[in-house]
Amino acid sequence: MAVGGAKLALLLIHILSVAGNGYSSSQDNDYGSDDHEHRKNLMKRKGNEVMMKTPMMTSLMERQEKKRKEANVQISTSEKLIARISFAELQKATNSFDRGKVIGVGKTGTVYKAAHPHLRFTAVKRLFDFKHLEKQFLSELMILGKFRHKNIAPLLGFCLESRERLLVYQYMPNGNLYDWLHPVKGEPRNLEWHFRVNIAAGIARGLAWLHNHNTLQLAHLNLSSSCILLDKNFEPRISNFGRAMHIMTSNARIFMANIEMSEWDLTKRDVHQLGVLLLELITGEDPLNNSGFYQSLEGKLVQNNCLLTVSAALYCAVDKSLLGQGCDREVLYFLKVACNCIQPVPDRRPTMVELFRHPQMALDAKLALLLIHILSVAGNGVET
Repeated sequence: MAVGGAKLALLLIHILSVAGNGYSSSQDNDYGSDDHEHRKNLMKRKGNEVMMKTPMMTSLMERQEKKRKEANVQISTSEKLIARISFAELQKATNSFDRGKVIGVGKTGTVYKAAHPHLRFTAVKRLFDFKHLEKQFLSELMILGKFRHKNIAPLLGFCLESRERLLVYQYMPNGNLYDWLHPVKGEPRNLEWHFRVNIAAGIARGLAWLHNHNTLQLAHLNLSSSCILLDKNFEPRISNFGRAMHIMTSNARIFMANIEMSEWDLTKRDVHQLGVLLLELITGEDPLNNSGFYQSLEGKLVQNNCLLTVSAALYCAVDKSLLGQGCDREVLYFLKVACNCIQPVPDRRPTMVELFRHPQMALDAKLALLLIHILSVAGNGVET
């Protein structure tokens, strides 16, 4: 009994000590009340933070909504000019995008050769699933869908379904200029000089039209041999307008804000890129994989004051397949043209219309007159 009484006494002492420390049901409620107030205050603070962020979030959402509406307007406009083709149809035309149909892979997408019942052979460009390509897709759609010129790649249709973005071009049997100038080892390709002259003049004609069109006035800003497509007659077609920019827009001003004032004229960037492309046509060297060669060559051209004196080193740079073909004077002429295009100071570079009619560049009167005629036609904005 004594033991039992002791145990009971200890139990009561324990119960009372717990109660004395404040663990009563009523104080439980008080603790819960404090916790509730704490949570309310915490939520209020978080709410204030959300309220502080809301204007920025709203502004961002408004901009996104504005862009979405503008994109919808552009797509609706494009549908009136070119065909909108279903993904299922393009999938069928490319045999479910079979690897055997691939004719090119670039930074923005893969190009497939496709056969359509009505469009015959086409080139279908399936863009990679990158969000930043949306702007490039819309740029090509609006520019190539609306404007037509014999030296601009023809856009025949487009597809916009779910996350898929595809562009359908006219198929070019001779591929792109890069593959002709830099063939894979063992591939017998030799681009004769008269084709190179025609290609250079056609590119210049296309750029002059872009720069001087009454409503277009566009700078390409991404010119290279890989974006020059060649039709069955080796007539060049300029493609890849994803980075193109209207010359007089506020976007162009923003783009150039952190660049020297002398670079404000975006067209002079195109002129420099054309100069590099002309050197590629003359030398056969790849500017992407042999940048040291081009830096050295550009330095020699500038040192020679645009070929007022011609060094043996410059002749050694000419594509060996062109030597001894009776076109040395024309090659020298195009070296002079390239030299003027790559002038370090943009203001010293000619415009596209001026390019081939500068008196210091005229070595052969007939060739000069031919090129002047070509560019005067281009300057008048003649389109097909």
